[in-house]
Amino acid sequence: MARSGGLLQKSLVIHAVVFAVVVAGLFTINQDVSPDVNWVKYVAWGWGIGLAAHGTVWALWGRR
Repeated sequence: MARSGGLLQKSLVIHAVVFAVVVAGLFTINQDVSPDVNWVKYVAWGWGIGLAAHGTVWALWGRR
């Protein structure tokens, strides 16, 4: 079980880093293309829910 917990943690870290990089890039694109409409917040919220679910799974089953 310790091995799967380590894999869950590693995948969570990768998920969080990719989230941060993509949302930062999309924010930059949003500011350049359509600064009047803040559409990137919907992407960040949706993906953030998935990231939170991933973190919850890690917290409940990966830390044992």
